[in-house]
Amino acid sequence: MIDQILAGLVSGGVFALLGVCLVVMYQIVGVLSFAQAGIGGLGACAALLLQNQFGWSTVPAILGGIAAGMLIGALIGWIMARFFIDASIETRSTVTIGLLVTIMAIGNRILDGKTYRFPDMFSGATIRVGGIGLPVASVVETVLAIALALGIGLFLTRTRAGSQLRAMSQRPTTAQLLGIPVGRLTVAVWSFASGIATLALLFVLPTSTTSFPTLAYMILGALAAALLGLLRHLLLVAIGGLLIGVVQSLIIPTPFGNYTDAVPFLIIMVIMVYWRRKDVWSEAR
Repeated sequence: MIDQILAGLVSGGVFALLGVCLVVMYQIVGVLSFAQAGIGGLGACAALLLQNQFGWSTVPAILGGIAAGMLIGALIGWIMARFFIDASIETRSTVTIGLLVTIMAIGNRILDGKTYRFPDMFSGATIRVGGIGLPVASVVETVLAIALALGIGLFLTRTRAGSQLRAMSQRPTTAQLLGIPVGRLTVAVWSFASGIATLALLFVLPTSTTSFPTLAYMILGALAAALLGLLRHLLLVAIGGLLIGVVQSLIIPTPFGNYTDAVPFLIIMVIMVYWRRKDVWSEAR
């Protein structure tokens, strides 16, 4: 059972990191980015190609992939800031669905059905704690997700700059009038979140197939984690993402093992029904 829990932390860490990115972007630039895992997937594809086709070693390939992800994110951020700065959150979020479809087509074309091998960035190293071998990659991923959630959460809620950044999501025009460089900050946030998304998917590449849809659809677990944190509490988002990965791993040996991908859907549906219950009951009365 412990082995299953540790195995679940790999995908759970990805959900946690992506979920934190989703909430950060929702809080700052006012968009629920359905394309975030896809953007990270393109960065991961860049790392794969740099290593497998251009002969780069692992660390430079990882750094190159993260840089590619950040560049793609910056480009999308510029488009959002240039053409959708005054659009509603719903409109901006809908745009990312179109971006996801485009990114999926590009990612499938890049991989072209080929299978690539990408080594564990920590070479499978483990830490012995109480007789249990903890994979270094899982430990680093878990610590990174929680540290990122705590650090960003404190910055957004405890600093004046954080409050100004959060104001961008609801009233960007007012923020501009107050002297906040909304355009540049939007590009920076997209770039930062895309770099984190790329790093997250690079953690899971050694244990997954190089099928682009598999990478892009990890956004579902991230969305479930983000909803568990009510799109507000970053630490709950990180913990929720980790728990989703663990639950999926624990289900695998059971008769429901073929339905692990349904766990995020179930969580999303339960939370959405819970949010809507008062409106529905009020209308019924």
